[in-house]
Amino acid sequence: MIDYGHGDDVYKYDGINFKANFSSNVWYKGAPEKLLTHLEKQLNSIENYPAPSAENLVHLIEKHHSIANNSAIVTNGATEAFYLVANTFHSSSVTICAPSFSEYEQASIANKLNIKFINRSNVLNHQFDTQLAFICNPNNPDGIENSVEELDSLISKFPDTIFIIDEAYTEFTSSNISCVSLLDKRKNVILIKSLTKLFCIPGLRLGYILANPSLVSQLLKHKMPWNINSMALSAGEFLFKHYEELTPSFNTCFKITEMLKKAISKLNGFKVLPTNTSYFLIELSEPKASELKSYLIQNHQLLIRNASNFRTLSEHFIRVSSQTPEKNELLINALKQWKF
Repeated sequence: MIDYGHGDDVYKYDGINFKANFSSNVWYKGAPEKLLTHLEKQLNSIENYPAPSAENLVHLIEKHHSIANNSAIVTNGATEAFYLVANTFHSSSVTICAPSFSEYEQASIANKLNIKFINRSNVLNHQFDTQLAFICNPNNPDGIENSVEELDSLISKFPDTIFIIDEAYTEFTSSNISCVSLLDKRKNVILIKSLTKLFCIPGLRLGYILANPSLVSQLLKHKMPWNINSMALSAGEFLFKHYEELTPSFNTCFKITEMLKKAISKLNGFKVLPTNTSYFLIELSEPKASELKSYLIQNHQLLIRNASNFRTLSEHFIRVSSQTPEKNELLINALKQWKF
């Protein structure tokens, strides 16, 4: 079995009835009931081919973001978007921040890009000289973020570098940092967004790319047709037709997250790294992230993210995504009982 090194690896633990999953950065209350009801009525859509390039959904996305026509591409999750960009610029060069999502690196390797790694915290001071640069904002796994103004200044300084800004978690931070407003003024920026995390539908695989039409035209030459299945298309169209109604409010989530952070910070051997996001890194005083993960699975049926396979992070780190107060309490009590 291939180890993809991602969170939410619950598929590896067949037979375990988990009480809570802290390993995946998706909306903790689940998919909207209205969406699930809608999809139940769409099963017969699988009898027909979907639109080759998700034309109707593309139009809804462009209207939602108030951007020009031909400025969006729908992808099979954000991951396909990373691979599409890397394939379009095959054999060129790329700068990748670390620690960050592993698929930037995997997509770059698969498409023979020459890779340079930099520390995510140093992104504003780096002198970019590659054709591409991946920046996750806010970053996964540590929640580091940059303002729109900071990224605008950076992007303007290096017009020969195309900046791919991964905005999968812009709703998961209390800061307003989406760079959609830059699309009209910067021709060297590609935004990649995810619907699967915000609306808790990772099993459907649904994301999209936003960029100026000339860049979109380049990318479309490398996109395969029918990359989005009928059910995912139906979900996407429904979500954008009812976006304001179905988008979850994170205000309570952020308050719950702060309570969880404070509770864990009081425990001996656990250091919570500061962030504005609903997920965060915890540094262990002993390098036993894998042992802690196994302990929580076997003894408490709780799943966390062993973050040691993120580039630059050691066995000291785990990542936690806040859940309901009741589930968070299960984790706090379990951590209190762990003997290291």
